[in-house]
Amino acid sequence: MSDWWSNLAARERVLIAIAGLLTVIVIGWQFVLLPTMTARAEASVRLAEADRPLSRIQQSYILQRAIGAASPINARPTSSGIDEFRASITSSASEIGLAIARLQGNDPSSVRLVFEDADPRLIFLWLENIQARYSAQIVRFSMDQAGSGLVRVNVDVAPGGL
Repeated sequence: MSDWWSNLAARERVLIAIAGLLTVIVIGWQFVLLPTMTARAEASVRLAEADRPLSRIQQSYILQRAIGAASPINARPTSSGIDEFRASITSSASEIGLAIARLQGNDPSSVRLVFEDADPRLIFLWLENIQARYSAQIVRFSMDQAGSGLVRVNVDVAPGGL
């Protein structure tokens, strides 16, 4: 290979070097730069789409706070059974976009919920919401990081009075 290169004229070496450089530029553009730019644009669009429900929930919450709907003064104590309380808090979680991974309610005085890969802002929004709407009492709460800004939450909630 080195013999072949040394036998070429200077003009041929320059032309081959330019062709090699252009090849590297085209390959870099086609297989590195374009996919990176495309992935970044798609990620930006996905982020905007994912942020819309959270913005809607936050605006709804701010509106509720402004009109006093999320105030503990307006809380309804749940005098009915644990089953109605469980149904109320689980529907409240699904309303704001939280997916309950596990629901345990064998205890007649509280309900244990497990959330996997949840947004911590939604968790705290939900907790404040059920405390305000249903006079829920947080009996036990643990939160662990799950990666990518998400958390794993175990919470025991009991119906309570004011």
